[in-house]
Amino acid sequence: MQKSIFKMFCCCLAAASMAACSKSNDAAPDTDKPTTVSTGVYSIVNLAADTLATSASDARPLYFSLEQNKIVPESERYTTNWDICFSSIYNSSVHANNGKAKGTPGYGGPGNGGIYLVVDEAFDKSYGYDTEAHKPTVLPIPQSLFDDAFAAVKTVPVADDQFNTKDAVSLDHFQGSLDGWGYYDFYGSLFPGNPKKSHIVYTLPRTMIIRTAKGKYAKVTIKSIYKDSPENPTRDNRPGFVTLKFAIQMDGSKNLDITNNPS
Repeated sequence: MQKSIFKMFCCCLAAASMAACSKSNDAAPDTDKPTTVSTGVYSIVNLAADTLATSASDARPLYFSLEQNKIVPESERYTTNWDICFSSIYNSSVHANNGKAKGTPGYGGPGNGGIYLVVDEAFDKSYGYDTEAHKPTVLPIPQSLFDDAFAAVKTVPVADDQFNTKDAVSLDHFQGSLDGWGYYDFYGSLFPGNPKKSHIVYTLPRTMIIRTAKGKYAKVTIKSIYKDSPENPTRDNRPGFVTLKFAIQMDGSKNLDITNNPS
């Protein structure tokens, strides 16, 4: 009798243990599965890029996923896990992830991204940007204009074949580049006689359109590359901290008239 009771106890204990293991396995999260964002507007403050970079050399690249709203390690460079790469001086060159574009960060990978800078000449003139000399004449530029430029882009304004896949959107007309998202005052000419105003980047209220590595569409406005976004930066302010706002459309359409802020 005692042996029968003991045998039944052991069987029940084994069954309970197996059930517990099964329940534990079912509840285990898939930590390797990437989590994508919802369609919406996102603000990033002080995104740490190469915080030790100087004007004397190129910064360490920073890879960022708009679809996941996170920094991606360089070990995933040849994947579709990132959408934009910040590189070059002060991380100022913004590349899309395109595996067919030679000389770009994503070359050789599966990315199908592209980038396009929206430039509205009339809007530029309204805040004092000299469209012939290609530089701002009134600083600081009111922060409200960055939101205005962002909101003005309600759809992807160009066909897919007009997206830039090879060249980065970088500093405005600096070292052979074309229109850019920021003006680099190399010599401090905007503030003559002030040595702390040379090698300063002033962001411009312009919006970039991004086709992500997987083919979704987003718009991005960079507000600052300095820690805590000073309105009137000097050499005392630390570069390498990107503050930006982006909106992403996850349904695959080109509708960028997005106002909701997902929690």
